[in-house]
Amino acid sequence: MALEFRDVMFVKVYTGEDVILGDKPLYKAIIEEAMRLGLAGGTTFEGTMGFAAASKKRGVGRAVNYLVSGRMDRPVTVEIVDKAENIEKILPFLEKNAHSALVTVRKTTILVTDYMRCKEAEQMKQQENCGPQIQIQQQQ
Repeated sequence: MALEFRDVMFVKVYTGEDVILGDKPLYKAIIEEAMRLGLAGGTTFEGTMGFAAASKKRGVGRAVNYLVSGRMDRPVTVEIVDKAENIEKILPFLEKNAHSALVTVRKTTILVTDYMRCKEAEQMKQQENCGPQIQIQQQQ
């Protein structure tokens, strides 16, 4: 079988574990929104140290902050990958809520694996089974 590739969009959000949206960390709110929208997948990564222009240092050396707030204030990255039309669904949420964050969006290419083919086949089968159920009775 020839290798199969697919063009997708990749969103990466740089933030910190201390950035809060409502009652939860921003990175958790982003993942929850991506799941609610049915996006293909997302992952968060916790860094050990980082900084942003005109911003404080995050992570290492923040032990005092941890004793007061229970948070190390580490940098956190959120990555989400899906088709362009699906990624576009989360962009308004990010534009409105990604305070103290940097959002990057880029096109990339993925290798389609056997696992992905199987999952797509399962979804297609479920969609076929979701239609109106017509039963044909055989005459005896």
